[in-house]
Amino acid sequence: MVFAVVFFVNSAANFAFGIVLSALLGPAEFGRYATIALAANTLAGAVFDWLRHSSLRFSGDDQGRVRIASSLEAGYLGVMALLCLAVGAAALTGVTFGVTLTALALTALLAVALNRVDFAGAQFRARDQERAFSALYGLRQLLGFTFVVAVAYYSRDSALTLAALAAANLAAGVALSAPMRTPGARLRRASGRKLVEFLVYAKPIVASLVIYQLIALINRQVALDRLGAVETGQLSLATDLGQRLFLAINALPELLLFQYALQRQRSEGLAAAERQIGVNVVLVFALLAPLTAGYVVMAPTFEALLVPTAYRGEFGRLTIELAPGFLAFCAISSGLNPVFQLARRTWPVTIAALSALAVDLALLQFGDASRSVDALARASSISLGVGFLVGAALAFGNAGVRPRLRDIAIIVAATMVMAFLVRPLNGVGSHALAAALALIVGGFVYGGAMLLFDVAGLRGLAAERLRAPRRAWVARLGPHS
Repeated sequence: MVFAVVFFVNSAANFAFGIVLSALLGPAEFGRYATIALAANTLAGAVFDWLRHSSLRFSGDDQGRVRIASSLEAGYLGVMALLCLAVGAAALTGVTFGVTLTALALTALLAVALNRVDFAGAQFRARDQERAFSALYGLRQLLGFTFVVAVAYYSRDSALTLAALAAANLAAGVALSAPMRTPGARLRRASGRKLVEFLVYAKPIVASLVIYQLIALINRQVALDRLGAVETGQLSLATDLGQRLFLAINALPELLLFQYALQRQRSEGLAAAERQIGVNVVLVFALLAPLTAGYVVMAPTFEALLVPTAYRGEFGRLTIELAPGFLAFCAISSGLNPVFQLARRTWPVTIAALSALAVDLALLQFGDASRSVDALARASSISLGVGFLVGAALAFGNAGVRPRLRDIAIIVAATMVMAFLVRPLNGVGSHALAAALALIVGGFVYGGAMLLFDVAGLRGLAAERLRAPRRAWVARLGPHS
């Protein structure tokens, strides 16, 4: 649970960090900053993420721990060296893929720095090193909100801010390097066979995540080339803040539900695990549906409370276009991907992602997606929606993992009622009061419907949770109770 809490707090801090930088840099510089940051995340996912996924899966194993740790570190250093060589070759040949050499170098540097933290964090999670995990992300956020924000404040320059962000992440990774070390691990003990095993294990999942990031990167680059830096900044803030909010809320089901299904598989067999996956899909949708509806209908209040003045108006409009895509992406990652992971058949994940990319490219080439940031935002949501539909068709061919249609219908109906009731709250004079009332009214209406109709067995689970403290109290009283 500590890992889930730290992950949630880190996501919330990233959300606030994005708001602060957007206000300091302004739409144009923030558009340049956000484009390179997204490119760095995409590059890190493409070349490093297989090591992170493999760390989560294998670093906790007692058998062969030294060889595993040696191989993972050798893989990270090898990829880092190849990136440095690639940037050097670009500098010598002048092939910079349509961007400046500075932007290319910053992208590679930031990819290395960001992944060093996530790579270390994955190993800490796999080894149950809660203190090191908390210290790592705490230090990164501390440096971000002091050093990086100070650089942004005094320079108002995207390139210097990106360099500071890379330095902050590298500093956090280096500072926590001691807890990462495995006694006896050396580069000479690395295994090429292990590296191939890691690559094969993680390849389909990593490829799909990179493809989804590539969709966002392509659309942002189109905005920068055709619509200008200011419009790109507007699109970037609406995309980044919404995505961070959804990913923060989605962290708990993504971290906990699949692990519970694996526990049931070990104790009760595959059929029980498949049934649990079906329940998990309902729970994920039950969390994401009201989040999406509330985010859309309360966009004016959210914008007034948190969005810098230079971005208002466009932010609320873009939110409506982007929110369905956020829903689709989170449903893919925490609802559909576990279906394929349980079956150890992950290639459909990549097929779904490729379908989404094909739709996005078609909308850019043959539609009007590049004429405005609104059209680009709409194209992103349509593409992710297609990816979800393709993934769902491939996932639910197995009847054992299908969610109950009754539960899905109740969630949809309750979400619509909730959205209808909270939307007028935007007219309340105080925006903070409107947000609080929306949470209270929406939570009461939606939560009441979930318990009333016992969606995914939530009523029984809630009753069990309420009985547990009473049983513990009675047990403490002893036989005289």
